[in-house]
Amino acid sequence: MKRIFLALFLLSWTLGAASQNVALGEKTPDLKVKSWLDDRMPVPGRTFLLVFFHSTSRPAVESLAHLQELGRKFGDRVNVVVVVRESPEAVGGIVRPYAEGNLTVAFDDSGRSFAAYDVQYLPFGVLVSAKGRALWMGNPRQLTEAILDSNL
Repeated sequence: MKRIFLALFLLSWTLGAASQNVALGEKTPDLKVKSWLDDRMPVPGRTFLLVFFHSTSRPAVESLAHLQELGRKFGDRVNVVVVVRESPEAVGGIVRPYAEGNLTVAFDDSGRSFAAYDVQYLPFGVLVSAKGRALWMGNPRQLTEAILDSNL
């Protein structure tokens, strides 16, 4: 019985790893979005932190203040891009107070970017180099200034 359980566990773990669309050090999928909140796009040529977000996810909403703070401290080197699958009307009131400086909001109405990055939980963040390589990924609430600084 233990062997069967172990075999099933290993099989499910390897299938999950095989479906992962983003790997550290590898090229990331292109960000494909329909529009930007207030038509504010990130500064090209910089490292950026993509954060996949939904307004009904309490952890995602709670992460906005942390993202805003990271944006303020690293604004000259990092773009913070919050990616949502909701309409501007549905989410604008929640994210607009945080969308300042280099924190921008992208609307992925079709979910293409969510699918390309294989988002499994929210919030989910990926730090992407200016050359398009994944430097870090995980829950953005766990992204510290030290981790961010060491990847720049």
